[in-house]
Amino acid sequence: MDFIPGLQLSESFYFQVVKPLLQKYTSDLKYAAALIGTGSEVQGFDDITSMDHHWGVRLLLFLDEDDFKKHKSDLDAFFGMNLPYEFKGYSTNWSPPDPNDNNNQFPEPKTEGRINHRIEIYTVSDFLLDNLGIETIDLTDIDWLLLPEQRLREFTGGKVFEDTLGTLSEVRAILSYFPQNVWLFKILTQWNKIAEEMPFPGRIGMQDDELGGQVETSRLVRYAMVLCFILEKQYVPYPKWFSKAFDMLENSEKLIPLLHKGLNEVDFKKRDELLCEIYLTIIEFQNTLGITEPSHLHPKLFFSRPIKIIDLENIMNLLRKQIKSPLNKIKYPLGSIDQLIDYPNLISDGHYFKKLKTLYAEK
Repeated sequence: MDFIPGLQLSESFYFQVVKPLLQKYTSDLKYAAALIGTGSEVQGFDDITSMDHHWGVRLLLFLDEDDFKKHKSDLDAFFGMNLPYEFKGYSTNWSPPDPNDNNNQFPEPKTEGRINHRIEIYTVSDFLLDNLGIETIDLTDIDWLLLPEQRLREFTGGKVFEDTLGTLSEVRAILSYFPQNVWLFKILTQWNKIAEEMPFPGRIGMQDDELGGQVETSRLVRYAMVLCFILEKQYVPYPKWFSKAFDMLENSEKLIPLLHKGLNEVDFKKRDELLCEIYLTIIEFQNTLGITEPSHLHPKLFFSRPIKIIDLENIMNLLRKQIKSPLNKIKYPLGSIDQLIDYPNLISDGHYFKKLKTLYAEK
């Protein structure tokens, strides 16, 4: 059996099987059919290895509140009795969630009886609450900062196959990226993170600490890559897909050779030069966005030390002038929660961050 990317499999399943069944069930139902949320196939990163758990013939169906109450149970039963046992060679029947294995489910071939399907039925509001921990999309700037980007990427990624309801597409458009003020605050934060640590690889190199220099260089390389995601208004995925998603950015082709050279260079002076070239390449792209007046910078020495840096203060001052209340009143440019905390479990948990809201209090 040939591997079919999960998003493609799900879309075919909807149009060839689920949609005709829905029309048979009732022609009056308004809904959205999609594959969004968790799963490597939602991001287009699945391969044959992905098939070992949570992967298979599935999709999500969204109803409005009234229809959810009226039809959810009946639709579950209807699909269970009317779906084919397999689709394109893949079982449509799934094992029950395994409480001893993170509630994972696995395709489980079956030839008779009711199918335990994975056509998961939601309202948009329930899905938002479950996955992003929000009850409304009327969000303040601080609310936006508390939303984990992995979850935002999951909600806005994947594909909506059909939406006669309209609500899902509308909400996805609203959440497609941070609003302007938050975006500027995130750009400022990321440049500030780079500026704070920019001299470190050179100083570590002066101590002949090769491992330390490589570790710190890798931090700065990641900071630079995150900045590219922000500038291109793409949500940053969690670590497993970080580099794969970076490959898809507009600037990746130009930057990836420099990033490799910077990570592999052991001579700290040459490494400083490569890192400066990376920053200048990103600045050149930022200039094209017209956020502020263009900045044309050059490498310079860090005080009297043999350490090359880029003086980013002018760029950051220009950004600060663009940022409005309430974000201009925060003492430090903390950025969003992903910029503050880099821990996979936390940046995947949409319910955790309201507890951290006090971090964004005014000065």
